[in-house]
Amino acid sequence: MNTAAPLPGLTHFLEVCQRHQILLEKEPPTHPVPPAGAPIAGLPFDPMLAVIHSRIGHFRLAEGLTLLRLVDAQGFDLHQVNERWRGERPEPLRSLLVFAKEDLLAYYYATVPSLADARGCQPVVDIDVHAAPHAIPVASDVERFFDTYARYLEALVQSPGFEEDGFAALVFPWDVPELLAADRPLVELLRAGRFDFLLPRDEETRQWVARVVDAA
Repeated sequence: MNTAAPLPGLTHFLEVCQRHQILLEKEPPTHPVPPAGAPIAGLPFDPMLAVIHSRIGHFRLAEGLTLLRLVDAQGFDLHQVNERWRGERPEPLRSLLVFAKEDLLAYYYATVPSLADARGCQPVVDIDVHAAPHAIPVASDVERFFDTYARYLEALVQSPGFEEDGFAALVFPWDVPELLAADRPLVELLRAGRFDFLLPRDEETRQWVARVVDAA
């Protein structure tokens, strides 16, 4: 993918963060970016992530989304997190490529290399690594993920409980199925059952997926 390609989803995300003063840290790129498809702990690097890391090295939201650095002095970076992930997680989570997490929480965001489209772009899932680890689909590609998260932030700051409860006032992605439904390629993947190997097999998840599909 062309490194000069426009990134409207990321641009929207950063604009929303700036407008509402949510972004705590933002750093420029400081290390060479692996090319699209290069192995990261054995899995192909998503082409959209490659473009994003050529524009921004790291960001962190207050109590929210954190983009992993390519290299981090403390060892919490794209390469080392994924190397540990391969050794510690069972399948199918082991075959996901982690690129971000929720600050201070055990929720990670990862691409799904096995579901890459013809361009090599990979869908994004939200991973919960608590007692029963599982993944929930949130976007058909990385750019749509940032756009959806931006729209979530806009809804969050307008919610009645935001000033008192912060990010707990509206939980991503569970409380915003209608936002995910705007991502039509994601909906088609859900309809086709492409994420079934990752989804937890419980009634709450089944109903949530149905809400996303119905909202489309």
